[in-house]
Formats: sequence, C-alpha cells, structure tokens
Amino acid sequence: MRNNKKKKPVAPIYGFGLAFLIYSLFFNLSGFGSFVRCIILAAAVYLLLKSIFKKGKKDEVEPEPQPAQEKKAEKKPEPKPEPKKPEPEPVKSTGNPELDAVIRQGSSSVQRIRALNDAIPDYKISAQLKQIEILTASIIDQVEKKEDKLKSVRQFMNYYLPTTIKLLEQYVQMKNVGLKGENIENGMKQIEDMLDKVIVAFQKQLDDLFERDIVDITAEIQVMERMMASQGLTGQKDFEKE
Repeated sequence: MRNNKKKKPVAPIYGFGLAFLIYSLFFNLSGFGSFVRCIILAAAVYLLLKSIFKKGKKDEVEPEPQPAQEKKAEKKPEPKPEPKKPEPEPVKSTGNPELDAVIRQGSSSVQRIRALNDAIPDYKISAQLKQIEILTASIIDQVEKKEDKLKSVRQFMNYYLPTTIKLLEQYVQMKNVGLKGENIENGMKQIEDMLDKVIVAFQKQLDDLFERDIVDITAEIQVMERMMASQGLTGQKDFEKE
C-alpha cells in the first residue's frame, strides 16, 4: 500500500536554530529581554521559511497514482486459420484456350496442395501430399509440352484433381477442431487411407501420358536398327547358305 503521510519541511526548524545561534553570538543573552528578542527573531525566521516552503509545495503537482494493471485474461488457444486459396498466377497464352485453362488450373492446384500441406504437421501425411504435388506438376508439364495429350487428362482435371483437393481441405478442417469425436476421427482416417490410392492413380495418369511416346520411340528404334543393318553398321553379317 502507498504511504499517504505528508512529510513536514525541516528547513524552518533549521532556520529557527540558526537564527537563535547567530543572535546569541552577536548579542548577549544574559537578560530576559534579550532572550525574548532572540526567540521572537528566531520564530519570525521559522514562520517565514515555513510560508515559503508551504507555497512552493502548493505549486508542485502531485503525480496521480497509476491505476493498478488489470490481470491479463488468459487467452484460449485459437484454432489455426485455414490456408487461403492462392490466386492463380498469370499464365502466358499458348494460343489454345483449353490448354491455357488446364495450365491455370494445374498451377492453382499445385499451390493449393502446397498450402494445405503447410497446415498439416503430420510427417507421413506431409510426405504423401508432397508426392501428390510433384505428380500433379509433372502431369501439367507434360500436357503443356504436348497439347495432344489434353484428351488424356480431362477426367483427371475435371474430377480426380479437384476431388482430391476437396478431401484435403476437409481433412484440414477436421484437423483444426479442438475436441475430436468419433465421426471426425473416422473421417480423417478414411482420407488418410485414401491418399496412398490417390498417389497410385496419379502415377498411373502420368505414366499413361508417355504411352504414345513409347510407341514412337519403339518405332524410331526399329527403323534405325533396320537402316544400320542394311548399311552394315551394326557389325553383324548375314551369311547366305550355299
């Protein structure tokens, strides 16, 4: 608690004693009258100093007491905000509106998967989402390089990819719920079990995009082998039977 007692100034008392001492040094205090005059002089000095210090004290502004700091209310842990959907980056036109739309959707989907991955601390789930992100980017890259592969990814772009992102968004929502019930735990478990199947499906989709390339490669190799053999560049000689 704060001590509100006002301290009395000591200067008037010192002044009284000093006046009495000075008077006694210069004047003889042997008589009663001289003693009374000394007392009167010292009292006058005392009253003068007291009035001076009293006036000075009035001019001083007493600092207002600081209000007691209120106890900070304990903050309840707030749920983590859901990752915002990233705005699609501007894509240079390829001249094919359908291809441009696929590239924009693919770029936005990759960013969304990455943002959802950042919101999931689980190491295993995070590794699975990273695989899905890389596979998605690879599929879009192949279509961008060869637009004749657009037909092969229509179902992937229209259903599999957006549905996967929707499931991941629901997973993050359930993950951020403070108290998890049986339904939430069951829903999260189903999505976790589904991720391995999603990865296999995305890998198959990427592999299928190379099917025509492999056919072309095989045909090129066969033509090249026949040409080298006909020109004797393979090092093998055909001997006719006599």
